Amino acid sequence: MEKKTILVVEDEVVIAMDLQATLIELGHHVPEIVTSGEAAVQTALALRPDLILMDIHLSEALDGIDAAAAIMEVLDIPVIYLTAYADEETLKRASFTVPFGYILKPFEARELSANIEIAIYKHQLDKTVKENRRWLLAVLNSISEGVAASDTQGLIKFMNPVAEALTGWSQTEAVGRSPAEVFHFIDEVTRKLLENPLLKSLADDSAVSLPEGVLLRAKAGNEIPVANSTASIYNDRGQAEGAVLVVHDTTEQRRLEAQLAHSALHDALTQLPNRTLFLDRLQQAVERAQRSPEVGFVVMLIDLDRFKSINDTLGHLLGDQLLIEVAPRLQTYLRTMDTVARFGGDEFAVLLEDVTDVAVACRAAERILDELKKPFSISNHELVVTASIGIVMSSTPYEEPVDLLRNADIAMYRAKSRGRGDYELFDMVLHNQARELMEREHDLRYAITHDEFEVHYQPIVSLATHEVTSLEALVRWQKPSGEMIYPDQFIHLGEEMGVITAIDQWVLRQACLQLKSWQQLELGTWVWADGQLARQSNDTGSPLTMAINVNLSSKHFAKKNLLDTFVGILQDTGLSGHYLKLEVTESVFIDNPTEAIAILNQLKELDVQICLDDFGTGYSSFSYLHQFPIDLVKIDRSFVQDIDTAPERLEIVRAIIGLCHTLGMEVTAEGVETPQQRDILRDLGCEYGQGYLFARPTDGTTITGGLANSDSRV
Repeated sequence: MEKKTILVVEDEVVIAMDLQATLIELGHHVPEIVTSGEAAVQTALALRPDLILMDIHLSEALDGIDAAAAIMEVLDIPVIYLTAYADEETLKRASFTVPFGYILKPFEARELSANIEIAIYKHQLDKTVKENRRWLLAVLNSISEGVAASDTQGLIKFMNPVAEALTGWSQTEAVGRSPAEVFHFIDEVTRKLLENPLLKSLADDSAVSLPEGVLLRAKAGNEIPVANSTASIYNDRGQAEGAVLVVHDTTEQRRLEAQLAHSALHDALTQLPNRTLFLDRLQQAVERAQRSPEVGFVVMLIDLDRFKSINDTLGHLLGDQLLIEVAPRLQTYLRTMDTVARFGGDEFAVLLEDVTDVAVACRAAERILDELKKPFSISNHELVVTASIGIVMSSTPYEEPVDLLRNADIAMYRAKSRGRGDYELFDMVLHNQARELMEREHDLRYAITHDEFEVHYQPIVSLATHEVTSLEALVRWQKPSGEMIYPDQFIHLGEEMGVITAIDQWVLRQACLQLKSWQQLELGTWVWADGQLARQSNDTGSPLTMAINVNLSSKHFAKKNLLDTFVGILQDTGLSGHYLKLEVTESVFIDNPTEAIAILNQLKELDVQICLDDFGTGYSSFSYLHQFPIDLVKIDRSFVQDIDTAPERLEIVRAIIGLCHTLGMEVTAEGVETPQQRDILRDLGCEYGQGYLFARPTDGTTITGGLANSDSRV
């Protein structure tokens, strides 16, 4: 046994010295022997021994029991009483000090050693239990959950401060009561009192959790949303000795969940419902109308007119503030049952419930337009806003709820096309147009996935030598029925659908492959002679260059991988960029001037030439000629057609050619159809011509076959 310091308190000197000698023989340290209670208290406080052997009957005024009590008030030291005799009253009084043993005098060394070992062990165990209890209580009192424990009878033995706060019961009040009396759990929906989980856990001898949607009704009557878990408490033998209940206040959790749900379903800027919530409510309206056809509804799509110009001129912060102030105006004349949502940008939607009268829908649209026309005062700016509204009645045929939004969008753009600041009702005429549009979109997607496109090529001829310097690649949609669809009938639709890039990339790849094939065939220089294409006699010539008509609108330039796409196609086809001329329209320069310059310069690093297509049809064309890296300008056919009969057109063409030459650019005239037009253009110094006078666009196979069979005289 480890050596311990022991204080001996004994007023009989012989017994005291005998005790000291025995304890030393047992390996303990006995630094001092005291004979009175007063001395025992003073020595214990100073010495702080590991154990005290205390004679109960001391001769002084303070006996051993009183001395032990005084010591234990200050120090946690185990005490073993020494006594030769003791009456019942004395022993009862001694028991209140919770001694760690009794030794009868005269003592035996073995008995003394055993008692000391037991006392030391018991004291250490008791100390550990107390420390664990203090630690456990500190944990239970500091956690954010309410904790309560019961005994095997189901009566409360413990409640932490959080449980006290949640229930309104103090631990003193609750101890000894049934949990059902202190913890009232009710169903949030049915308002029924639920079986107490702590009692159920004891009865079932298993863990129990309450379902969702439970409220704890406190002593004062207030109700708190909670979640809980309950489990039995087992002893070392696996027997249940009670149960513990843990209750968590979910008020904050519910608030956060509600906030997240609101954020997921509402626009962050205006706090209006967003597209997701609007579609959900629209779906519910559709289902109600299907159950009860007499219950109709109306969908409106609202777009602010010229909102982009406000953003561009006054800044996005002011634009955002305008949208914030528009939101309540849209709700001014609507009912609580109706829904106003923001879809993004300056686009809003309205769902009018239980409306079947067209006149009611139109009056609602008129009130919205009138409300929006009232000036907005924002940051010292007075803004007057108009809007365009598309209206769809639930009685209009549709297949899916999203079709209603699509139809409202069609009607809204019809209103914009009429001059803005107005509304348009979607009717059967627009319905049929929408159905036709859907069919065309379906057909176009089918054409892309089933290779229904062809590339035709139209020669571009030197007006001085009649040599074919390049060919323009033009896409055609060849339907299985044999019908040929031209670009002006589907390119715009492809842009709206977002598939124009896929079409353009396919055309570019096919054209590069075709040019590479012609180069490998070594067909020589091509010329225009006697009204047709032919190979020039005894001249293998040099490989052709080809202009690819790719409509690089702002949508194309917005794509980050545009340059990588061109590089990939050139690498895959084995064609050098030197043999490629890329045609772009003025819309590229209008919509994204900064980005357009950067991308075009990167393309020129690939040795690709840049052609400005349809020159003269825009509204500030001349400014592009010196701002952008353009190699060649194509004069639009509208100027060429009347060049031989309209003097003003002739002067415009003369000015364009002169300006381009001044800037070091070559010129191609489109739409050349007569020898007179060709001769005038040549005399004006125009380098190249393209049009039906030379050749119509033809597929690559036909061109190859014709050239292969031609001779120098053809």
